[in-house]
Amino acid sequence: MSLFHDNKKKSVEMTTITPSFKQLDYLACCIASVADQQGIVVEHIVQDAGSPGIEEFAEKMGERLLGKYGGERVTNLEVFELLHICTAHGSRLRIFKERDEGMYDAINKGILKSNGPICGYLNCDEQYLNHVLLSVKEVFDKKTESAIVLGDVIVLNPDGVAICHRKIEKPGLAHTWTCHFSALTAAVFFKKSEIIDGLLFDISYRMAADAEWFVRVLKSRMIVSILRINISTFTESGQNLGLTSSANEERERLTSSAPFLYRKLRILWATVHRLKRLIGRQHRSEDVAYEIYLPKSYERKAFYVRRLRTTWPGRILNF
Repeated sequence: MSLFHDNKKKSVEMTTITPSFKQLDYLACCIASVADQQGIVVEHIVQDAGSPGIEEFAEKMGERLLGKYGGERVTNLEVFELLHICTAHGSRLRIFKERDEGMYDAINKGILKSNGPICGYLNCDEQYLNHVLLSVKEVFDKKTESAIVLGDVIVLNPDGVAICHRKIEKPGLAHTWTCHFSALTAAVFFKKSEIIDGLLFDISYRMAADAEWFVRVLKSRMIVSILRINISTFTESGQNLGLTSSANEERERLTSSAPFLYRKLRILWATVHRLKRLIGRQHRSEDVAYEIYLPKSYERKAFYVRRLRTTWPGRILNF
């Protein structure tokens, strides 16, 4: 029996969801970074809200991945599904064109369609680094009590050059509720079984739903584990929704929902969080090597940065 048919029979072990709208060049890189993961059967669900040219894009991505890895198309597509392919080494790509009420509604739709017991989500301008998803799965396998796993992220400029290295400190409830969500969602993974009933994203938040979601996760006392490796990259394009005035308004809305004592001691929670990062050596600069896809490229490009800073320019004063 061929390797393809062996992998085709394997159950999906992880699902990545990508909300998409009008970022097809970035989306191609994101898809490529999921498709080349090794040692794990990964399903990638793209929820596109109607980008111009998405039909042609889906066809080209299907041809490219099947040409590179081998495999076959699934012909019995679901409603709104433009493409479903299974590659020979075990990855599945599914692209849906479907209206949504914003990115978190798209992520919810993807979670509900997912077949993997572990889920994560990448925006179009984010990528997974080489061979990282197998490491994530191994954490869930070893720490069976863990419902959430968080990892480190490299922040890039639009040319793919690293700006800073974000080493994640385990978020605390008071700090997340009143200051900010200190993890980057490109390296957040969760057990679907723990999330599907009552812990999907609140789509009344269009930009701060991840923070509101994690407040509910922490209130539910789920076990959160940290995987201290670089999982993914995030591109600081200058157009990120988290930098807008609307995002600030939503952040204040979430803060105002916290108990009075949490809000009154906001400076304390920020100080404690920063002390934890300092004690945990999360501010220690390190040499960093990484490989990513650039727009219009079919292979990863290698980068190496000496003594990469851990502070994020323009966001240093964030609580």
